[in-house]
Amino acid sequence: MLKPVADLLILTMVAGNAPTTEVPDTTVSITSESTVEEPFIIIEEPEPEVVEVEVEAVPNFDFDIASYTTKYTGADSNNRNYNMHLASDSINGIILEPGDSFSYNNVILKNSHNGKDYKEAGIYSNGKAATGIGGGICQISSTLYQAALYSGMTITERKNHSLPVAYMPNGRDATASWGSIDFKFRNDLKVPVKIESVMQNGKLKVRFLATEDPNVGNIKVDVVHQADGTYVLKRTLADGTVDYTATSRYGS
Repeated sequence: MLKPVADLLILTMVAGNAPTTEVPDTTVSITSESTVEEPFIIIEEPEPEVVEVEVEAVPNFDFDIASYTTKYTGADSNNRNYNMHLASDSINGIILEPGDSFSYNNVILKNSHNGKDYKEAGIYSNGKAATGIGGGICQISSTLYQAALYSGMTITERKNHSLPVAYMPNGRDATASWGSIDFKFRNDLKVPVKIESVMQNGKLKVRFLATEDPNVGNIKVDVVHQADGTYVLKRTLADGTVDYTATSRYGS
């Protein structure tokens, strides 16, 4: 029995190849023109400012004008030598420009908590041996006095001890006492001077140094013992001029 044409048509469609359905391509193609990139920003940092700092040259005090040496005894730990070291260190390195004045008392007090760092040791008081704060500092001032004389310093204040001292010939010493007696001088040379004071191996040496030759020449210092018991010190310059004198008198 023949099937109807309609049925044959349906059967043919089921048994045959189904028609191919095209699926649209959903892939998004990104071209170089559509690529989004972060902007590349070049930041130019300013170059650091170079500041030129002028460093002041430290002068060299290489010229040795003059020096003077005295001796001391005993251990550095005893009170007298301790005081000497303290005073010596106080004046060591002091620089005086032309026209500058020097006060021994001011310098050693400034560098010792107004004298509180000094200890009791032997001193002279009213023509008698005694003990007191700062015993020994006068050996520093006396040695400094002689070095200053030979270096051409202008001595403005100086007084001798009431009694002779063992470390210095008569007429050459310079005593000091806080509040009453000072040793002072002034640098009238045309160049700055530097004081160097060193204690070592039983010797105290004080030197005056300069940045160049101050041309003080050959200075002579003489002490004459007068018939009346006084000692007269004279400083004679290279040209024969006596520009400084000092008189000393001691008790018995």
